[in-house]
Amino acid sequence: MILSLLALGFAGAAAAYLDPGAGGPVGWERRTPDPEIAWRRSIAVGQPGAGLLVRGVRFPAEGEHFFTWDPVLHRTPNRSSRRWGTDRLVRFVLRVVEDFAAANLGAPRVGIGDLSRQRGGPFGPVHFTHQNGLDADVYYPRRDRVERPPTKVSQIDRRLAQDLLDRFVAAGAELVYVGPSTGFTGPRGVVQVVWNHDNHLHVRIRQHLDSRD
Repeated sequence: MILSLLALGFAGAAAAYLDPGAGGPVGWERRTPDPEIAWRRSIAVGQPGAGLLVRGVRFPAEGEHFFTWDPVLHRTPNRSSRRWGTDRLVRFVLRVVEDFAAANLGAPRVGIGDLSRQRGGPFGPVHFTHQNGLDADVYYPRRDRVERPPTKVSQIDRRLAQDLLDRFVAAGAELVYVGPSTGFTGPRGVVQVVWNHDNHLHVRIRQHLDSRD
């Protein structure tokens, strides 16, 4: 059955919902992190624009170095139904976030947006991709350290954001979308400028295992 589903996959358009950052400001208090992750071997079926997720892993609601943001309800944490990915994607994002925090002592927590639905598939009007557990939205760190997406490019901490981008690339991301107004750079073919990404990175990992997994 999985093989037949793979044959139906096709690449979707690269687009994502631009969160206007509405809603009240998020406080600085630290809630109890959700350390429990039910690890299991996942399968990404099809393509990010037309696929499914088998045995997905739920990304934690928050941790010492990250928070999650709901781009539809404009609040933290993101709903559980929007935080599923392959086990490789969840490990990948957590590893990069930990490395980023270790290299940038005192940096604000990294904001993580949508991954995929629990079983993948269409994500509704906010995403054309994010369907098979290989995509994650990561918000640029803000200069004022407020834990919510930036609403304009001038709010972005450019040094930290570029460092975060570089770390995703160095860790082996297949591609990273950045917004046309950000000016962020990276290897051609991996870092791509796409509209509607002026407040977040869109990170995608490869389908297949490599030596870093």
